[in-house]
Amino acid sequence: MTQILSGICSQGIMVATDSMATSFDEGGKEIHFTVDKLFAIGSHAFIVISGGMGISVELSERFKQYAEERRLVGVEAILGAAGAYLSDQYREALGKIDQAKARQDQLDRIYFLVGGYSFQSQEQPYQLALWGSDAGKLPLEKIHIGDSVTVPRTLAGETRLFRLCQADSQLMDLFEFAKDFLQKQAETNPQIGPPFRFGMVTPAGFKRLEHR
Repeated sequence: MTQILSGICSQGIMVATDSMATSFDEGGKEIHFTVDKLFAIGSHAFIVISGGMGISVELSERFKQYAEERRLVGVEAILGAAGAYLSDQYREALGKIDQAKARQDQLDRIYFLVGGYSFQSQEQPYQLALWGSDAGKLPLEKIHIGDSVTVPRTLAGETRLFRLCQADSQLMDLFEFAKDFLQKQAETNPQIGPPFRFGMVTPAGFKRLEHR
């Protein structure tokens, strides 16, 4: 399952993810391949996904298109639309999937992390929100998070990231931590692997980085 890390400091938002994806052949054997799971939404926001056996990528691309076509500007407008839209699209996608050929545990676990810059709030210029489901329940649940989050939750990673954010570290400090964390995870977990994708949100906008 995709590993996501994201944290907020005074300079902006750091987001990181791996690119490994897993499918299964007709015999039930795992097949690993790479896919991009981090998408810009407009100029100052992003969506990143974990789980869902591929349908989460399509749903993220749909929401990106939906938000950009409606010219949703600022993270408040994007977050305000995300939960209901993604829930409706997830419900529709599940109805079209051949459940007999899909791994139910992979379909049921799906997460969408959305973040971006606010043009309205000086108190909260950078905002994150997480929606997900651990059991295929709908609508997607908005999961309470603070200024840092890891998905799936990992105590060691989340604690370290939380401390970095609380210490108001620089964005590059968060980036370096995320890079090291993903590399270590990839050494022990075959479902996590490079290339690692990174993004940063600042007042100048969303910028993508990549590390192999």
